[in-house]
Amino acid sequence: MNRMKHAIGCLLLAWACLLLAPALPLRAEGDASVQSWRIIQAAPRVAPAQPGQTYRARRRYDTPRNLYPDDATLGLILPEITVALPDPAEGTRPRILVIGDSMADALAAGMNADPAIKADLALFPKTVSSSGLVREDYHDWPKAFREMFSATPDAAAAIVMIGLNDRQAIRSGETSLEPLGEAWLDAYRQRVDTIIRLSQEARVPLVWVGLPVMRSPRLSQDMATLNTLIRDRVTQAGETFVETYESFADGSGGFTATGPDIIGDIVRLRGPDGIHFTPAGQRKLAFFVEKPLRLRIQDRLNAASAALASPLSMPPQQAPAGEAIVSLPAGSVPPRTERAIALPAPAAAPPAIIRQRPEIGEIRPLSVQNAAPALAASQAPAIADPVTRDLFDRGLAPEPRTGRADDFRWR
Repeated sequence: MNRMKHAIGCLLLAWACLLLAPALPLRAEGDASVQSWRIIQAAPRVAPAQPGQTYRARRRYDTPRNLYPDDATLGLILPEITVALPDPAEGTRPRILVIGDSMADALAAGMNADPAIKADLALFPKTVSSSGLVREDYHDWPKAFREMFSATPDAAAAIVMIGLNDRQAIRSGETSLEPLGEAWLDAYRQRVDTIIRLSQEARVPLVWVGLPVMRSPRLSQDMATLNTLIRDRVTQAGETFVETYESFADGSGGFTATGPDIIGDIVRLRGPDGIHFTPAGQRKLAFFVEKPLRLRIQDRLNAASAALASPLSMPPQQAPAGEAIVSLPAGSVPPRTERAIALPAPAAAPPAIIRQRPEIGEIRPLSVQNAAPALAASQAPAIADPVTRDLFDRGLAPEPRTGRADDFRWR
């Protein structure tokens, strides 16, 4: 009975609360709740990647593009900065031949992606992707070099990067030489010497680019062997060899697919095959080749300017056409003739348009010693007190006084 009375009382109390409570509007299922703790933030907008776009290093002072509508009004977004480089005429830029296999093709792409290189140099890629110095039946590079130098007699330099596809047997008559054996290395050395000789006969400076480290340890070891052979032959001939093996390696000298780009950001540099380069890797490869190339071209321009600036001298055994060489007695004056000989005017010196890029950051020499200031270099006046002079200049102790601690005469 008591339980029934308690239940009836609870029902009456609930019915009274419903009658006395104010009428509240009913909420739909999709209405926002007053106690909602979720904060909805708009996702940042990412520009879709456009196919065929070359790699460009990110500027360090850039910030994310318009994450919120009020960034531009608050001045948080820097304006776009574009530098218009002069585009000289085609005939005034030195012509550069880029020769080799697929690695040379990547180097040419990296150089074309640099506006400063394109503004100063005219690049002519002459690459065959699957070629090498071993399979002359597939592509005869010595013959191609002769044709290129004949077609481009005014080439300022030739960049060669080849050897990726040369781990093949060399056929010498009926015999087949084992790859990277002693006989094979001797035959390959002769083919490298042929390329060097053809470039020197054409008077074209040669810049040979070494092969980088690869993902396969066996392939990397073979590429290091070829680099050593080619570097010895190129440097002995007085040409330029550019090292790239350690430039794309990690701290221990092994392969790494990522690394710092031309401004120091860690990006992917190598392709999925562990051999070729991404666009960022192509730009980094061109960065290592650019400075030695500019130095070789500038040296050639300086030599040409010095040759043109030297006074014209005619050897005594040479004479203009129609004239005879007459020997006169010593002390006699040659007869005066009315005919004037028109000498050709000296050609103008080639313009030195190769601009050397400044070094990154401040360079301080470590071997230079700074001069002492005037205060440290000044001579101190002579000490007038003889006791002080004897103490500090000669190291003589002063005479002891009676009763002082240094008076040992009582002994």
